[in-house]
Amino acid sequence: MISNILEPLMKTHTLVFIRVAPSFVTVRPLVVFGWMVFAALFAPSVLASTAPADVTAPIRLLENELTAAFNKYDTAALDRLWDRDLTFVFPNGIQAGKIERLSAMQKVPADVPQSANESVDVSMLRDAAVAIVVSRWPGMRDGKAFFMRFRATHVWVKRGDDWRLLAAHVSQIKD
Repeated sequence: MISNILEPLMKTHTLVFIRVAPSFVTVRPLVVFGWMVFAALFAPSVLASTAPADVTAPIRLLENELTAAFNKYDTAALDRLWDRDLTFVFPNGIQAGKIERLSAMQKVPADVPQSANESVDVSMLRDAAVAIVVSRWPGMRDGKAFFMRFRATHVWVKRGDDWRLLAAHVSQIKD
């Protein structure tokens, strides 16, 4: 009976028939095409925009650990986070390696500024990652308050199952 009703419609109208349970539902091809185009265009971008956040999460966590270790002068944590081949370039252009940096941190100054990350932007490359970090450093020196901001480029490499900081270059942001 349903085929007797649908057959004339099929000859005079371009409709798509979808069998749903015991009945039929009609859908215009243009509507179907529209949904297909929407899905093809927007679904990949939605998926792509959520994927990097998951991939970059370990580096973002390591950046937070690195900041906490600097704030506490925690040389054991820094030794774990820094690669054996670390190259660090200070804002004044002086370069130091891991051993030099750790040695210089043996004496904890009385007025250590407590830094905080304002932003961490991460780009992933298989077993490497580049983090661009903006940090703020408020503190007291000689009884006077100061506030500085820095932008650092951190290069992280994967060594086995662990990520290590291989290179860091820091520049002061002049506001």
